[in-house]
Amino acid sequence: MRDRLFSWRTLAWTGALVLFGLGLWTLRAPMLRSVGGFLVSEDAVQPVDAVYTLGGASLERGQETARIINTGSAPHVWFTGANVPSALEALGICEPEAQVSLDAAVRAGMPVDKGDTLLVGTSTMEEALAIVAHARQHHFTRIMVLSSRFHLRRVRYVFGPRCREAGIALALHGAPSLTFDESQWWRSEDGLLMVNNEYVKLLYYWWHY
Repeated sequence: MRDRLFSWRTLAWTGALVLFGLGLWTLRAPMLRSVGGFLVSEDAVQPVDAVYTLGGASLERGQETARIINTGSAPHVWFTGANVPSALEALGICEPEAQVSLDAAVRAGMPVDKGDTLLVGTSTMEEALAIVAHARQHHFTRIMVLSSRFHLRRVRYVFGPRCREAGIALALHGAPSLTFDESQWWRSEDGLLMVNNEYVKLLYYWWHY
């Protein structure tokens, strides 16, 4: 009798685990999409005193900056990023990310007199401190910070408190990825690396700052 009861319990647990596994498999796409979607903390485009485009992913951020500037949402943009992309460095081109992004924006149709470089920042925190100081120096009260869409959660975590302390209204805008489909990021190596890195860095920033 006990053996029979144990057998039925084992069968019931096995069936429950199978159903649970099938449920997870069926819902894997929306669940994974939500994991990526959490990283996208974006505001509606609105008029601001200036745009600041963060260093990295220069092509996608430069192109999106050109589009935003050409809508008339801001009179000027500053590009940050002091790192030299390794691919350019290997070619003997020592041009920092800020300049590379500015060049990409101009090639995408932004008038050259609408942009300048702010050659600072090797991390999001360094960029935040420099941008807030620059905005205060120029008496900006509303700024837009532009970065890759999956970077925005960390950007808000870093910039938000510092902008509030400085009395600066912050709007975030994301450049869509040019290397992977953000709605199916898990199907791409670039997407997997981006999401993994962002969650690791979020944890590091939460612990370190």
